[in-house]
Amino acid sequence: MDNGFIKALLSQPHLPSPVFCYAEATVETIARKVCACLNEAGGWIVVGVDSDHRGVGIDAAAFAQQVQEEITRGIMPLPLVYVQQEVYEDKDVVLITIPKGSLTPYTYQARYYVFEGEEATVATSDYLARLLRNSSVTHSDWERLNNLYASEDDLDEEQMGKVYDRGLALGRLSESANGLRGLLSELQLLRSTEIANGTVALFARDTKGLLPQCRLRIQVMSKGKTADEYDDLYFIEGNVFDVQKKTIAYFKERLPRVAYFFKDRTGRYNDFEYPIDVLDEAISNALIHRDYTDISDEVTVFIYADRLEITNSGALPEKLVSGKSKVLPHGSVLRNPLMAEVFYVAGEMEKTGRGMLLISNTMKEAGRKLPEWTSAHGRTTLRIYSQKEMVEPNGRILDFMGRWHREKEFTKADYMGFFEKNVSRITALNDLQLMLELGMCQKLGQGPSTRYKLV
Repeated sequence: MDNGFIKALLSQPHLPSPVFCYAEATVETIARKVCACLNEAGGWIVVGVDSDHRGVGIDAAAFAQQVQEEITRGIMPLPLVYVQQEVYEDKDVVLITIPKGSLTPYTYQARYYVFEGEEATVATSDYLARLLRNSSVTHSDWERLNNLYASEDDLDEEQMGKVYDRGLALGRLSESANGLRGLLSELQLLRSTEIANGTVALFARDTKGLLPQCRLRIQVMSKGKTADEYDDLYFIEGNVFDVQKKTIAYFKERLPRVAYFFKDRTGRYNDFEYPIDVLDEAISNALIHRDYTDISDEVTVFIYADRLEITNSGALPEKLVSGKSKVLPHGSVLRNPLMAEVFYVAGEMEKTGRGMLLISNTMKEAGRKLPEWTSAHGRTTLRIYSQKEMVEPNGRILDFMGRWHREKEFTKADYMGFFEKNVSRITALNDLQLMLELGMCQKLGQGPSTRYKLV
């Protein structure tokens, strides 16, 4: 299913990172381009779309796997790069999302690649020296700082083994005699007997004395009472993986179920008041993108009668949202890039730079009010609403409903003709889609023979 992301991405006149389109390409060409993107500003690569942005299609599943294997095997240090099969203009394509590298400079087949114009070329010695000088700019200091209270005995070996096995299964890790420790060493999160904060946040069995800020607070707010009164208060402490798992378990146990309908699908669906996929994505984002430097801080979840609010420390970066609800195409902005890379290896960050869009689109499909993102006083809040989006028919539709014979079927051309063709084809299609969504008419047949009947 085409989710519209690639179309939106290609339609943007100005993006902080470049977008490259290839009707077809070798995996080596793509890997060199990926390496150059990692060393510079990041970017996107779309394979199966020509230079005029027309979808031509490729064997996306096979090509995505080949590219993933080439990146894992050929690029050092191991990068955070997402390789995904997508649909664009009804064609199978591959979308590769490359955040700016957090451990620059990167090499592909032992060579450093950068851009000369739009071509990936081997870096000159002067350029390489500049990359090395600037490499510390992309590092997250807090993640790499040694935690003075942590030791090897504090790490959850079982959890580390699960992440390692998952990374192998997804093709995001190569086999190592040291298991996941090889990756953690490469990311500078584990150095001999020194355990970095990032490793503690990800894998410590008990974080209370090591990183007390690794916690999440859930409050169920009292209906009709003052803002500081609540019906339930629940704390979850532990490493990022544990907090994520326990929070979703809480939602599944406590949130009510409701029945609702998805657009373009038949039948009634019973699910939680807030779709679990949305909550899973939202909690993942809050945990991995929060600012961990304040030891008195925590992620908070406030559950109101009509909405759920998730707040984490750290301001929302610019140009991610227009207003409060319109999510703009953007690359992944990683506050904790090294931890995010481990999350990526574990398969917990599948749509980097698109988590917000996925949350918005899922709620829109469910007919709910669009989520809102706000940022104030160095904190970001996501509001997810339970109520339906209020949509009303426009004047044209009401006019048509009032004068068209209810038993008489009609086509799109009939609808346009009813207004003596003062309505464009696109407007007619939008009106008919809205009438279907509101249950005002039903669709009969498909393709050129499509007809409609008022309900």
